[in-house]
Amino acid sequence: MASRIEGPDPPQRSADPWTRADVERWLKAAFRAMPSTPIYAPRGNTLHAATGDVPDATFDIVAFSGTVLGDKSEERQVVLLWARAMATKGDVGGSIAEFCRRTRWSRATFDRRRINACERIAVAKNAT
Repeated sequence: MASRIEGPDPPQRSADPWTRADVERWLKAAFRAMPSTPIYAPRGNTLHAATGDVPDATFDIVAFSGTVLGDKSEERQVVLLWARAMATKGDVGGSIAEFCRRTRWSRATFDRRRINACERIAVAKNAT
């Protein structure tokens, strides 16, 4: 039996339609697991825990974001950067402030793009 990893459980889902808040919660849950969980992609837009300690569903929303937004899109980069920064309190990878300085975006622009991208993901989840 796989041992449980440190950290909170993934958020619970109800039968209600997906919302932006649901997408944000699941993205943060995935990034809370990622710092201590080696992952691999056996094919495009599929992520699995290499050790079996974490249910693969933990990472489904990360892979799905690539399907909806495009694997290398700026929108996906914004969403994943935000989720990682929120989940790790900025201890892993670059910060939102660094990204905004590099792209010459205001924080409001960053947040507007993140919110729009998360809403697109929620709409796509509800269509599947």
